[in-house]
Amino acid sequence: MSFREKKRTNAKKNKRLWSSLAVLLMALILLAGCGSAGSGAPDSGNAAADKASVNSELSKARNDSKGEGSDLNRESDSQLKGTDTSAVPSTAAPADSLNRKLIYKANLTMEVKNYAQAQTELRNLVAASGAYLLEFTENTSSSEIGGNFTIKVASGGFNSLLDAMEKMNPAKQRNVTSQDVTEEYVDLAARLKAKEVVEARLLSFMEKAAKTDELLAFSAELGKVQEEIERIKGRMRFLDQNVELSTIELRMYQPIGGAFVSDGRSPLGQQLVATVNKSIEVLLSVLRGILIMLAALLPIAAASLILAIPGWFYFRHRRRKAEASRKEVRPADRDHHFLVKETSEEEKKPD
Repeated sequence: MSFREKKRTNAKKNKRLWSSLAVLLMALILLAGCGSAGSGAPDSGNAAADKASVNSELSKARNDSKGEGSDLNRESDSQLKGTDTSAVPSTAAPADSLNRKLIYKANLTMEVKNYAQAQTELRNLVAASGAYLLEFTENTSSSEIGGNFTIKVASGGFNSLLDAMEKMNPAKQRNVTSQDVTEEYVDLAARLKAKEVVEARLLSFMEKAAKTDELLAFSAELGKVQEEIERIKGRMRFLDQNVELSTIELRMYQPIGGAFVSDGRSPLGQQLVATVNKSIEVLLSVLRGILIMLAALLPIAAASLILAIPGWFYFRHRRRKAEASRKEVRPADRDHHFLVKETSEEEKKPD
């Protein structure tokens, strides 16, 4: 065998060897890929199953919350409808026996002869009835002196306090209203109970959660439920406070410039005094307007004066300088005129 033939034979052997190695390597790669795909599929299936279970538990908790809330509402409505209201009088005591939630409010307007004395009597009456003064503002004008009072009193003593105030001084205007919040309160109680059930269920889910994703999902949902629970409790506390304490808003005033007016009429002397007082008030208003206008113009006048002073000094200096130059020119003009006159006289003389 020649050298060339040996070389060709070796080349063919090497080529076959490399091709077989390449085929073997490709087979190993394919086997590794199939193994990794087969091992990853169960993990993704488990994650999807866990996520689906968490979502189903959350949706079940929400549905249970809605269902229990509606059941509680139906039960409360049936209790209210089943109550016999035919034999109930229109007083406040039987309303409490029905467990109604009523908010009472009254608005009064009183005209008094002596405001200071009436205010003292009112404060004594409020203290004696167990009520308290929540807010007070006092107003004084040219026509009257008075104040606005906001009084809080227990719902059981609301009518008695109004009657005592009427005996102290009859009201020119009286308006009493009541707001029934029973339905809203029952709905809030049902929602609160349902949310508390959901809260307990979410807490049990969090105790059983084994993965971080589940724990985070339950924790986020629990935060929303607890926030809603606090909002409902706050609204219920507000309604309870307003039901237990009624509100009386009183405006008390004393007219100025005449005697106490009870029927809206006044004698001639009082009308004349009122007319003079109105004229004086108009005059004072005009004077106040003038003073306000002068006060508004004062800064402008001061600024104008500051700007005008330098100009005045400048023009004064120029005027003085002009007068000095005129005084210097006048003697020279007189001398020139005298010389011209002498020359003309000399020319007129005969030789």
